[in-house]
Amino acid sequence: MNRNTSASRRPVRGMAVAAGLVLALGLGSTAQASVAGPPTEGGKAGVSAPLSDSGASLSGRQMLRVLKSLLPKGGKISDEQSQEGYAAVVWDDGRGKSMIGVNSQSDMGDVLDGLMGCEGQYIECQALTLADGTKVKRAKRASEKGGSAVVWLVDTLHPDGRRVIVQEVNSYVEGGPVTRPQPPLSLDRLQTIALDSRWAG
Repeated sequence: MNRNTSASRRPVRGMAVAAGLVLALGLGSTAQASVAGPPTEGGKAGVSAPLSDSGASLSGRQMLRVLKSLLPKGGKISDEQSQEGYAAVVWDDGRGKSMIGVNSQSDMGDVLDGLMGCEGQYIECQALTLADGTKVKRAKRASEKGGSAVVWLVDTLHPDGRRVIVQEVNSYVEGGPVTRPQPPLSLDRLQTIALDSRWAG
């Protein structure tokens, strides 16, 4: 790799999982502002919302079902969070908990124009274009929430503007205490999950 080139369970942790997924994307301030949560009292921004939009074709329940079906067999899920176009779970393969989440969005071509490369603070990053024109960014980076956690992600943008991003953290939430040396799934596995045709509905 090239370097640097449904109903909620346990709502407090679930909100943190959602926020961690948004902040992992490396979108830049303009795009991140478009997905920030509503202001709270005193004018401060609330917890960031998951990256979903009105064009998302899958409900939270469907997103969660697809994500769980694509994870390796034998792992244990201790928490889950979902809404339209978004799902995340806390998954443990017996070697420590990891937050794994996915967002699916429509009509993102213009929003992400010029943002599918490897500019930014990455430990490792690779940007490529598949034969069908789908842009893929595979990256590893330090947590933006502080601490020692690391985030691995695969961000995909299809020619029709449909975007799917999958990420994992070596903690139950980004910014939480490290629960394992590294996230459980390889970038190849994350890419397979992100490119699964079921995210299209």
